[in-house]
Amino acid sequence: MKTASALIPVLLACLCLTGCAQLQKLFRKSPPPPSLIGTNTVQPTLEQLTSAVNRNSQNIRNISTENASILMPGVWFPLHTRLTFERPKRLRIQGFATTLSGQEFDFGSNDIIFWLWSRRGTNEMWFCQHEFYPVSPVRSVIPIDPDWLIEALGIVEFKPTDQHVGPNRLADGNWEIMSYCQTPSGQFIKRTVIDSKGGWVVRQELRTPQNVLIASAESSDLKLDTSTNIVYAKRVTVQCQGMDGNMTIDLGTPTFNSSMPFASDMFLMPVFEGYRAVDLGSSEYLQQRGVVMPTQMPITGVSVPEASIHTVIR
Repeated sequence: MKTASALIPVLLACLCLTGCAQLQKLFRKSPPPPSLIGTNTVQPTLEQLTSAVNRNSQNIRNISTENASILMPGVWFPLHTRLTFERPKRLRIQGFATTLSGQEFDFGSNDIIFWLWSRRGTNEMWFCQHEFYPVSPVRSVIPIDPDWLIEALGIVEFKPTDQHVGPNRLADGNWEIMSYCQTPSGQFIKRTVIDSKGGWVVRQELRTPQNVLIASAESSDLKLDTSTNIVYAKRVTVQCQGMDGNMTIDLGTPTFNSSMPFASDMFLMPVFEGYRAVDLGSSEYLQQRGVVMPTQMPITGVSVPEASIHTVIR
């Protein structure tokens, strides 16, 4: 034991003498990315802030990462995650217990539908068409709106069709913009908090017309992708109504705007053997659960086109 104790300072000295570059990197705080709005802007206008955020987001054509991680509510360890995004609605998040184990969950979206599958729990594969989701009670089954999750990942855009008010200076110095968005369900309210120094989105909140919080997203560990000059949040913490706890996504080392095409089945809904596909927007599903839909909702029970589905054996 005495010999081992005597070796410890020697080993530390060797690390220091060799530079210990990798160890230093672990403890060195990375510098913040460059400002999106200019360093001399003390009182930015609404146009300056929204234009800066839109410009950064619109530069993102696609994202892919093989070494992301996601910590789900009720799960003790983060899942190894593959995440792929392509404009406008194509998203795929695949979670694995380890890099070598089988798949644990699958959340995806294409131009027509989105889906959610988990190995644990029910033996159902849930999906819904985008056009039915905004006015459907399926929100209580799948609280994660694909469009919201895409914005939570940092692809935030202030739409000219919405009414934007601000910016208002908050107590911490950051800027707040309130957006009033007309939807088939009424006027929803979105609150966006923007960092005062860099113009990066650090928090988003979505509320119902009755001002009830539906979802929130906190962005942290802001990075600059030097190959594209895109500023992105490496870590995002999402909270949704109906979700018991937070979901934290770490993007790992993402690649932006790759010119290589994604796999042809990347954004097709998989079919897992032993799991029944359930259309949450169908009239049959809603009637089984005693849900009376508004008369203005055009539920037709039309089957999802085969072009949106890809069979996967698990």
